[in-house]
Amino acid sequence: MAYQVPTLDQMLGFLVAMFKGLLPDRNIGSRFVPAWKLMKVIAAAVTDVHANVAASFKDAMPDSARGAALDRWIAIFRPGGTKTRKAATPARKASAGRVRGTPGAATAVGDQLIHRASGLLFQVNSNGTIPAAPTPPFVDVDILAISAGSATRLKKGEILEYLSAPAQIQTKIELQKDLDDDGFDSEQDGAARNRLLAALGAPSSGGNQSDFVGWALSQLGVSQAFVYPNRAGIGTVDVAALHIGVGTARILNNAEVGALLALLQTLAPAQLAANGGALRVLAVIGGNVDAANLANVEITMTPDGSPQYAFDWDDSTVPIVLAWTPATRTLQFTAARPPTMQAGHRLCLKGIASSQDGAPVVIEALVGTDSVILQTVPQNAAGTDAAPAATDLVYAGGPLTGVVRGAIVAHLNGDVLYAAPTGPLPGAVAASSSISTAQLQVLATGIGTANPAGIYGAWVGSLLRGTLQRIVTYTRGVRSTSVVTPAADQEAVDYAFPNDLQIGLLTPGYVLVRRG
Repeated sequence: MAYQVPTLDQMLGFLVAMFKGLLPDRNIGSRFVPAWKLMKVIAAAVTDVHANVAASFKDAMPDSARGAALDRWIAIFRPGGTKTRKAATPARKASAGRVRGTPGAATAVGDQLIHRASGLLFQVNSNGTIPAAPTPPFVDVDILAISAGSATRLKKGEILEYLSAPAQIQTKIELQKDLDDDGFDSEQDGAARNRLLAALGAPSSGGNQSDFVGWALSQLGVSQAFVYPNRAGIGTVDVAALHIGVGTARILNNAEVGALLALLQTLAPAQLAANGGALRVLAVIGGNVDAANLANVEITMTPDGSPQYAFDWDDSTVPIVLAWTPATRTLQFTAARPPTMQAGHRLCLKGIASSQDGAPVVIEALVGTDSVILQTVPQNAAGTDAAPAATDLVYAGGPLTGVVRGAIVAHLNGDVLYAAPTGPLPGAVAASSSISTAQLQVLATGIGTANPAGIYGAWVGSLLRGTLQRIVTYTRGVRSTSVVTPAADQEAVDYAFPNDLQIGLLTPGYVLVRRG
């Protein structure tokens, strides 16, 4: 049970009541009398003592320790063989940098960039070729910091410059998203605590499965690791690792794969480290490379009838897109728009002839009788602008659509969902707001790399319809739900020989939450 700290007002009320009970003839009915002021001073001191006792209560156990106390636990038990937290990490973000240039011109992984205002170094982290459209043409690429620490968490709108721009590519890149994946001055409490608890739950045993997980997690930038014993034959060990991030941005690049293998070879038993084929770090293949690893989700949902959870407008007759005007962000329907649709309402697009991610988009204004202006351009699963097209379907959004969709996307991106009193709580959200998850139950673990039928370990590498239903129905305000897509549980690809040096990872495609 969590230690409860009384508020200052609660403690003051208690002391005043006790004073009146013990000394009924004394005046303490006004905050201006000396006795009342004395009680408030005592209440402040006692409340502070309670707060310190509560902090000590948490630090006394590893599952709730924070700060310096957590550092002591790590120094004693050395998860992954390290006695300190992991060092500063570089910030990263998928499809964050907008590269402009001549159609056909290309930028490649490793092209270096500088942020002139700070002197920090970054690099392009995905290959990109400028397409012929839109006008002016551009391509959004992944950005990874070469420098490390919280200073690399640049905001949307900041400008990066090529140190040596590729041919026919403009020198400057504008960030389209905050660089808010990773980029910490040291390992955060949540991640450090998870490594510690894993080490306590499965103590080191000279090279067992949990040892390899711990060793991999000790590598800078690795947030998840999955170990495949005997996958390439008896006595072999395959390892897959991922970053914090979204979709394919979680995947390690070739240099990071090599660095992780080099680390594991220094820690693994000699018979594995010395054999070039017995210990391998796998290349992870997401849905942008192999469509079989693309996880599309369509959920229908019925609110519980409370007004605060109702959909914004009535989509009983689903509007169909006729045309999109990018210059004005105007979306035109094939018929008159629903009369209940208003400015400020949300809508969700299902791409029939276009690629959409299903996220709610806010209506900025109404135009004529059959059109609306959107506040932002809809995006695809890669996080880049995606123009709606004729025949796309338009569904109503509401206060629950973003919440439910966010929980499902977090699950797909490997985040643990906790069963909080207010609904599904992603672990990343809890960590960013200092919410303790020590007393919460796990609602759903995050999806990892392929693990068909759980034959390699306890982690889940599949998109399970039952888990999706559990996530949605646990959300406050939801009465019922149905999973439309996928029609059956979806497995990531476990590639067979001779392609077994790679492993599949389900990455989000469109995630659409609509009225049931």
